[in-house]
Amino acid sequence: MEANSNTSKKCPSYIGKVGAQLFGVVSKDGKVRFITPLTVTEDFIDQNRDKKNLEQRFRFTGKCVEGGCAQWDKEESRCTLSRKVQNLDNHKETELFFCPIRSQCRWFSQDGKEACFSCNEVTRNMEELLLNAQ
Repeated sequence: MEANSNTSKKCPSYIGKVGAQLFGVVSKDGKVRFITPLTVTEDFIDQNRDKKNLEQRFRFTGKCVEGGCAQWDKEESRCTLSRKVQNLDNHKETELFFCPIRSQCRWFSQDGKEACFSCNEVTRNMEELLLNAQ
């Protein structure tokens, strides 16, 4: 049995909720600075409740729910958001940067390093824009 089977992949665009893992902070320039993951607690949620959306300021990860997610393509058994992010007309990195979840990341497992090059410019509110643009 494979240690990193599809069922153990992590979503790099998870919602901010208790039990999720905080793994990135959006800096003033809009880029995500990745950190060693920290488990989100009720205190963290309470301290950040009155500020703008958590997902606009932080990146979270959690278990990829595959077919339970709007971005999942059941026919291809893959997350469609990864390619949408790659197709954004953003400044893309050309070298891999530090990522604490790469070995478990759904996007990396599907698309390799190409999935990483725009990842530090993604916040969940961008995901919502991509979904609504369809």
